[in-house]
Amino acid sequence: MNRVSLRGGCAALLVLGGAFTQPAWSSAPMDCAALARLHLPHVQIHSAARIDGPTFTPPGAPAALTDLPAFCRVDAVIAPAVHFELWLPLADWNGKFEGTGNGGYSGAIVYTALATGLRRHYATSSTDMGHTATTPDPGSWALGHPELILDQGFRAQHETAVSSKELVRRFYGRAAQRSYFVGCSSGGWQGLTEAQRYPHEYDGIVAGAPAFEVIHLHAGTLWTHLAAREISPPKLRLVTDAVLAKCDARDGVKDGLLQDPTRCDFSPSELACRPGQSPESCLLPAEVVALQRIYDGAHTGSGQQIYPGWPRGVEYALVAMQGEFPAALASSTFKDMAFDDPSWKYEHFDFDHDTQRADAKVGAVLNNYSADLSAFRARGGKLILWHGWADPLISPLHTLGYYRKLAAYFSDGAASPQALAALQDFARLYLAPGVNHCGGGPGPDTFDALGALEQWVEHGKAPEAILASHATHGTVDRTRPLCPYPQVAVYAGRGDSDRAESFVCRDPGAL
Repeated sequence: MNRVSLRGGCAALLVLGGAFTQPAWSSAPMDCAALARLHLPHVQIHSAARIDGPTFTPPGAPAALTDLPAFCRVDAVIAPAVHFELWLPLADWNGKFEGTGNGGYSGAIVYTALATGLRRHYATSSTDMGHTATTPDPGSWALGHPELILDQGFRAQHETAVSSKELVRRFYGRAAQRSYFVGCSSGGWQGLTEAQRYPHEYDGIVAGAPAFEVIHLHAGTLWTHLAAREISPPKLRLVTDAVLAKCDARDGVKDGLLQDPTRCDFSPSELACRPGQSPESCLLPAEVVALQRIYDGAHTGSGQQIYPGWPRGVEYALVAMQGEFPAALASSTFKDMAFDDPSWKYEHFDFDHDTQRADAKVGAVLNNYSADLSAFRARGGKLILWHGWADPLISPLHTLGYYRKLAAYFSDGAASPQALAALQDFARLYLAPGVNHCGGGPGPDTFDALGALEQWVEHGKAPEAILASHATHGTVDRTRPLCPYPQVAVYAGRGDSDRAESFVCRDPGAL
């Protein structure tokens, strides 16, 4: 997804070191309606219409999009069923193309992402990933349709990029100079899939909270859902308060955020009920066990990890994991895609065998967890990974594990400090304290990853730190630098702790 906040990716340019303005490419595009008469292999163009702005109400949308420049809206389908839209600025095109990601198995054009790219003068595309969203089973569209699983796994985004770029070339009479991909959640998975499978497709990729290694992610989702529902919802806030009381000040300032939750040694047993204590103020024995299961993550009976657990500090947000939608989304991967059994119930998930069964059936299509980004790196591609430390739906420890896997792959087989430093020539990871899934939470959840990526790709200016902000009711009340892992933001000892200039990026050993 790509929206004006970390709920989808990017906002106004806020890169430490000063603002960057992108000059527009003066262009004289062809007539918009003429695009509808073009013939591209395997592509049926349903319409190409001029939209004069500044408002546009997408089909089925509850409200209009605003502040839009005039654009050509192309609506097309790639055989057999990949629906996409491409929005082309009619003036001041910046000479670039942006592909955008989705969320979950949503199966819909993400119009907010198109609008965001258009406002930045990009030619921008969005796809429904080859299917229409279904409820209450989010994956029922896949049952008996392996070709649609291929589209979701990798084909839809690839074919959309290929067709969109050709339409861009035809419309403007020249190819896009640069191509970028921006996505969060499933969009982050899609971005990493592009880097792994189609390394020449994009010059730069922003992958936020990536929902990749899907079989293992969804096994972890079911594990955490089953554990979380054993804990009384109000006690989840109680746990986070205890975690912050113990670990918040370790980064030099008590501000309700954990800069590095992996350094917090809070144990569920610390809140275990004592004799005579009110059960509302402590954890019952079953709740202690359930919370430890969440921290430990999904594993087999022999202790082999399937998916990492959740870090300390995310507990209050795990109310979201107690709901039925995460379980429905995860179970649809197994019953509709792996097992072809719509009657399968996640409550009977066999963690010793079902993950392996699903990996064998559709893992090659859905997981996309390879560390081999050598072709992407060799052609000069740049990758910005980011994840909120308080994400209740996708564990940031999984993204961190992948980044360390990348470092090991490109070095001596270990994620040593030297390997992590070397990796930063093309891939950097930013972990946002207190940020929920793709945005939200008390942490700094708005920053311009795409602007930072443009600077890196086009000017060789690697983002040493990215300025992020948090707003309440539209008013910015906190700014903070996001530091490239393994560095963290540390309070310098003076100044307002809600202002970024009071922090410096340091090695975690400085904490």
